[in-house]
Amino acid sequence: MIFYFSATGNSKYAAQRIAAVTEDRLVSLRDAVRARSYRFSVGRDERIGFVAPVYFQGLPSILRFFLDKLQLEGYQEQYIYLVMTCGQWTGGAADQLSKLLAKKGMALSAQFAIPMVDNYVPAFTIPGEEETERILDRAEAYIDEAGRAVRSRGAGDYNRCKGPAPSLQTAAMYPSYARGRSTRPFVVTDGCIGCGLCQEICPCGAITLAGGQPLWTKPQCVRCLACLHRCPTGAIHWKKAGEDRGRYFNPRVEP
Repeated sequence: MIFYFSATGNSKYAAQRIAAVTEDRLVSLRDAVRARSYRFSVGRDERIGFVAPVYFQGLPSILRFFLDKLQLEGYQEQYIYLVMTCGQWTGGAADQLSKLLAKKGMALSAQFAIPMVDNYVPAFTIPGEEETERILDRAEAYIDEAGRAVRSRGAGDYNRCKGPAPSLQTAAMYPSYARGRSTRPFVVTDGCIGCGLCQEICPCGAITLAGGQPLWTKPQCVRCLACLHRCPTGAIHWKKAGEDRGRYFNPRVEP
């Protein structure tokens, strides 16, 4: 079983590619949380994987929320692994997951990191098509390596993207994410056509349509920026940042 969270397709692509090798079933965290589905049965020989992006050198809030509520019926020290997609470094994100699992009597067996296209447009510009394809080509080698290791239940630290002083990185950067997930910076322009896609894909149900335009009705969200990247007319912005920094969804995966 592979639990995955993906806003722009990178982690979904990694999860699907690994599942093709391991023949494990896929579970979308967004769908599970929206459906309030937290109880799952696992077989004695079943692998348990978590695939998610790294935010500010830590875990997305939705993964932390899901883990707090997760109930795995039949858990008997099965193989558990984490695959992190990242722009550059993962910091101590795996340590966060390990601690959350330990609270539930579970243990992390292995961790992997996949460098992908960094799409946090408040800080970065989306690369051009050719550079994007080069990054994704390189990412496939990392994903396939992870898939082979997972299939054979390889244990240990396979993460080559922690960066310098990973624990210090997370300690310095993650608090700004944990405390700074306000929905106030989202801006909608006149280009909005009221299609409702943003409402549909928001993992925490923070968006509703009012007068044909999106309205953020919760004070905080995951800050995954799925609404921004997947808006068909590019009408959603994060403050003024990102207006000229492009939009991104992994071209090798179905939305």
